[in-house]
Amino acid sequence: GETTSIVGPSGVGKSTLVSLLLRLVDPSSGRITVGDDDLAELDATRWRALTALVPQRPTLFRGTVAENIRLGVPAAGDERVRRAAELAGAHDFVARLPLSYGTVVGDGGRQLSAGQRRRIALARAFLRDAQLVLLDEPTADLDAVSAELVAQSIQRLRTRRTVLIVAHAPDLAESADRVVRLESGRVLGAAEKAA
Repeated sequence: GETTSIVGPSGVGKSTLVSLLLRLVDPSSGRITVGDDDLAELDATRWRALTALVPQRPTLFRGTVAENIRLGVPAAGDERVRRAAELAGAHDFVARLPLSYGTVVGDGGRQLSAGQRRRIALARAFLRDAQLVLLDEPTADLDAVSAELVAQSIQRLRTRRTVLIVAHAPDLAESADRVVRLESGRVLGAAEKAA
């Protein structure tokens, strides 16, 4: 139920940490525990079903906006897709697209801005309703308006979930319950924010 920010300079291991938590790679030494369970011993497919990733550069596949939002929950109905887009701050721009949620995006489709792609990825996370959400530099390279919309969406996403934010942006990092600073691949310090 906490939101933790991982901060540190480029190359320090923040993205590697995300890969480890998604079980895309296993630790070469040490272990990661989830409660009392060793993550390496948990079924990777079942574990990933409990997680959602919002990468810094989300991939949009050729398909409609609705299909791209449904990526992790293919059977989701239109109302759930729309609600997820609203929570992610994406509905307003999607509604202005030529065919709204039926507009084709991705390879050869309508081009979306970095902020719009990030909000589609956030809508995926809302729709998936995962227990652990990993956000990799969610406001990096966005203009001020888009970054604010994404930050507002993240605040809504934090409800009833554990969220890990990999961030360079100090304001986004400081909004977390706990801030962990990495340097040279090691935890330099972890600070719990006062309530």
